[in-house]
Amino acid sequence: MTAPAAADDRPRLLMVMPYRQFVQKAQAQGFWVGAIWDSRLETPEYLDEVRELADLFVPADFEDEELLRRTIRTVAQEHGASLIYHIGREDTMVAAYEVAEELKVGLNPAAAIRYLVDKQAMRALLAERGLSPVAFEAAATRQEVPDAVKRIGYPAVVKPAALAGSRGVFLWQEPEDLATWTALVDQYDYQGPFLVEEYLRGPEYSVETLSTDGRHRVVGITEKLLGPPPLFVEVGHVHPAPLPAERVRAIEELTTDLLTACGYRFGPAHTELIWTPNGPRIVESQSRLGGDRIPRIVELAGGLDIEQAIFAGMAGAPVEPPAPTATATVRFFTFPPGRVEEVRGLEAVRRLDFVDELSLRLQPGDTASEVRDSKSRHGHVIVSGATAEEALARCAEVLATIEVVIDGVPARADGRTGVLGASG
Repeated sequence: MTAPAAADDRPRLLMVMPYRQFVQKAQAQGFWVGAIWDSRLETPEYLDEVRELADLFVPADFEDEELLRRTIRTVAQEHGASLIYHIGREDTMVAAYEVAEELKVGLNPAAAIRYLVDKQAMRALLAERGLSPVAFEAAATRQEVPDAVKRIGYPAVVKPAALAGSRGVFLWQEPEDLATWTALVDQYDYQGPFLVEEYLRGPEYSVETLSTDGRHRVVGITEKLLGPPPLFVEVGHVHPAPLPAERVRAIEELTTDLLTACGYRFGPAHTELIWTPNGPRIVESQSRLGGDRIPRIVELAGGLDIEQAIFAGMAGAPVEPPAPTATATVRFFTFPPGRVEEVRGLEAVRRLDFVDELSLRLQPGDTASEVRDSKSRHGHVIVSGATAEEALARCAEVLATIEVVIDGVPARADGRTGVLGASG
């Protein structure tokens, strides 16, 4: 345990797995910040930075839930925590919020967090309230999934209920898909539980919200760009989504109805929906910020630092989200698997003034892995423009410029292969 700074009168915020920018932004709003982290979840270098920034740093074993509860409880009591907060990975959220509720230093009821981290519980709540009707079945083990798929009907979406980041999500289209699905979940060594749902057809969106005292403010709607079935790995996002006003209203209303039904009171939520022929249907929701650099494209489009706004709201100054004045997009690189021989075009892209971020995790001599979830994508680029058309055209220019030669075959970032001529 790293010793805290000298005692002061700042409100004491104890956070479970706060990323370094959360520590900084909470402190900027006047909070003393204690950080509880599992060293297996980030690199030693990253956690050294968090340790240096935080007023208190405590290592913990997140895989032992009871030990984690005791650690949170002990640290909170010893250091006089005013609030306990968690917006990191979902698998330890309920434990943190239950301790916070027990000590009366929480911002959300633990029950609200259970609904938002448990896909099955959320589906059951929606069915009970008559919101976003979707046919579904729970399957406790692998062995129960094939029969559940048959009852829902082909095609059906199978989701590992305890995994996040698109890991293991699969479109089961025919009985013969059993072998492919089994091989997929074998890669995660995952045994269950699962959620089996009807296949919702239509464009997919996410809604970013900030809640204070149970009032849900919609920050904006983001359009998702998905890879092909059966895995549907997310390959990009566009913010704000180019949508007609009536669809915006329907999506916003369903999202806030969900959060109210769950009893969610404070903080960000990231809610995913599909616009079906019957209107919007909720895919899932999480009591955290959206991943995939969504907070950054939100900021580029409208000027709102949504991370900073969380802690401003916590300090008593809730922010009204501004209307977007531009469009921003993030695209992820998904090259074919194989040995990387050459990378072309990066320097040319870096010279473009509309590129906000560029990251490629491949270099000559590396082996490009197969992309099967969000963790295995090969990098990303963020660009912005005055309009959606301009932002997407600029993004297309970047994707056509970056080229990786894999096993002797050039592959462009826009998916074309056998293309030569990118420079940089």
